[in-house]
Amino acid sequence: MGAVEAEFGGLGPDLLADPVAFLLAEHGRQRALLGHLERLARRTQGSARPAIARALVAWLACELPLHLRDEADSLLPRMAAAAPALMVRLQAEDLALRALRRKLRDALAPIAAGHAPPKDFAATVLAFAQLYRRRLATEEAEVLPTARRVLDDAACDAIAAEMRQRRS
Repeated sequence: MGAVEAEFGGLGPDLLADPVAFLLAEHGRQRALLGHLERLARRTQGSARPAIARALVAWLACELPLHLRDEADSLLPRMAAAAPALMVRLQAEDLALRALRRKLRDALAPIAAGHAPPKDFAATVLAFAQLYRRRLATEEAEVLPTARRVLDDAACDAIAAEMRQRRS
């Protein structure tokens, strides 16, 4: 019998027609992934742990950086003039988030290989989940409403095209 694999399906490319809605939908998916991560941190045993850990490593290594690039390279520069203080705050937060994401990926590696987690795994998960949930809340309360207010159709079309390009 083969190894158990976990997979967290992505959003359909048709949602990219509205990049702000796509990012908001992705936030919902990311909250679900954070829930899987927190459950993994609470579980000490289980045959599905390596598969879930591998799927979470893939999210942290590929999908989350893609989402963050969508925001950093396409969305935020187009709205920076409308919210300069917010942009500074997000950039500072990005450094901490990037460091925690790397630490978390390293902590997930032994679990993905079928080994016990590092002793600080639960603390790393908690720190990452708290920071990233706070980031999602900021984006939903401040970034995305500002984007809706200041971006015209041409800017949204350009963002959508850039996001599609990253995914092709």
